[in-house]
Formats: sequence, structure tokens, C-alpha cells
Amino acid sequence: MKRFFIPFTSLAFLIFAVSSPAETKPPPIQLIDHIVKTGEASQEEIKLVLRLPAGHTPETPTAKGVLAFCTWEQEEASLRKRLQNENDPLVKYAVKNGLAILTWNTATLWKTGKSHDQVTRAERRNQDVVFDAVARAWSRGVKQLCAAQGLPQTGFLLYGISRGAHWSCRLALREPERFLAVHIHVANSYDKALGSSVGPLWLVSSGDLDAGRNNSIEFYKLCQSKGFPIVLKIANGLGHSTSPEIERLRDAFFDYARDVAIIAKRTQPAEVMLDDLKNSQLTGDLLTQEVYRGEEAKIVPASQRVPLPHEKFAKVWGYLRE
Repeated sequence: MKRFFIPFTSLAFLIFAVSSPAETKPPPIQLIDHIVKTGEASQEEIKLVLRLPAGHTPETPTAKGVLAFCTWEQEEASLRKRLQNENDPLVKYAVKNGLAILTWNTATLWKTGKSHDQVTRAERRNQDVVFDAVARAWSRGVKQLCAAQGLPQTGFLLYGISRGAHWSCRLALREPERFLAVHIHVANSYDKALGSSVGPLWLVSSGDLDAGRNNSIEFYKLCQSKGFPIVLKIANGLGHSTSPEIERLRDAFFDYARDVAIIAKRTQPAEVMLDDLKNSQLTGDLLTQEVYRGEEAKIVPASQRVPLPHEKFAKVWGYLRE
């Protein structure tokens, strides 16, 4: 009987070739562009850029919602680059939770550093006319884009930073029914908040070294007086920028909001959060970042108390005493 021998090196290569799975590439990132004209010289067009979850098509939609992100950037190339960055914390959150992510270019359409009550009546009226027109164009473009791509029209999460925070604040006040939750960070200009029975959950954050710190606090107090479900965070040692602390807080807030949306079967999410804040036994100290339980919060001056709606969120907001 003849015997055949295969050299060891050849045998090892054969085993590796048979046992190793074929190398698979990640699916390509789906970016969709949509431009809508505003009719306003201050911002003539809005360039919407949408990133779809892997596998999502209009015919077989898989997206579990939309995460809208409003920044200070104006160039389409910068917006696209941001959505293609797999290491970006916001993109990571969207991918992890199966969300489409939407962004767009912004322009300064108000007096920088001045809130609604810090400008003349004429200036405010002009600002309102301009932004109302731009907001209508944004809404029209988003409606068209979401319809074409098989995405929901409501229940959006919205995050805005810097100029994008000004934009997001004004947009959410005009389109409250579109958003589930809004987080605005380091804005220094705020629009007037009016009471509404239907609207998003709010998180406002700033840095104690940022020029917009005091305006953030005033907006928070105004929203509280109007019955908004809102939480405030002033990060110690932070200027006009974001930080891992703020990004973790944003993610925890959006997680809370998505949980609330599941609970709110026969009521509005805003009513659920308002109940959570009213019945909360957790209170944050705006200055020290400490969180107190129940009667312990009495040691915190009333002007520094921030009711927190949920223990998991409170642990991210600040230092929770056990």
C-alpha cells in the first residue's frame, strides 16, 4: 500500500484555509442628503444629512427612531464627516440603539449672548419672523426626508450644542409635538418658553465657566414656572465645550426618555416625567453636584435644588449619597 505524506507547513496552511471564515466587511454607511430652501436671506437653505442604520431601507425599515443633532457647523463636508465617525459618542449611541441620526447646517439668526428678554421688542419680533420661516422650512424638509426613507415623523431625540443649542431650543419650542426629549448644552441665548400640555422632556446643561451659565439657569427657572418637565446641570470647571461627563449625562437622559415613552401608553411622556420630578426623593445641589435623598435635601438652599427624576439618571448627574 502506498502512503502519501503532506509536509507540515502545507498541512497547516490547508487547515487554516478551511477553518478560517471569509473576511467580511462592515456594511457601507448610508448617508442621505436633502436640501430645502427657506426663503430667508439669513439662512437661504438647510442642508439635511441623514445616516441610516445598517440594513434600513424604505421598504423594510429597521430604524427604532431618529436622533437629531444640531451643531455650530455650517459646511456639509463637516456634517458628513461627523456622521461617518464611528468613534463619535453620539454616533455610537445611535448605532447601539438602532437609531437614524440626522444633522443639518446652522446659522446665527438671533443676537448672540442675548435671550428673549435681553433684546428690544423690535429685535425680538424680527428674530421670531426669521426663525419661524426657517423652522417651517426645516419641518417641511424633515417631513419629506422621513417619508421617503420610511422613518417616523415624531418621537425624535434632539441634542444641540453651542449655536446648535440655540437652534434646538427654538426649534423644540415651535415643534414640541415632534420631539420626545431635548438636550441643549452651552447655549447663551434662549427664546421665551410658553406653557404646553404636550411637549418634550428637557435637559439643559452648561459649564460654570461658560458665558451662558446665568442665562441657562434663568431659562430653567422659566420652564419650571411654565410646567415643563426639565432638569438643569451646571458642570464645575467646564467652559464653552462638552466633556465625557456631559456626554454620559446626555446618554442617560435619552435612555430615561426612551423608557418613559414605553411607560406612557395612555398619557404624555411629559406628564410621566413631571410626576417623577414631583414624587422624586432625589435632589441635586446645583453648585456642589451632590445628590441628596428625601429630607436630607433641606440642607441645600432652595435656589440650588434640582429635582432629579430617576436614580440611574441621578447617579450620572452627580454624586449620589448611599
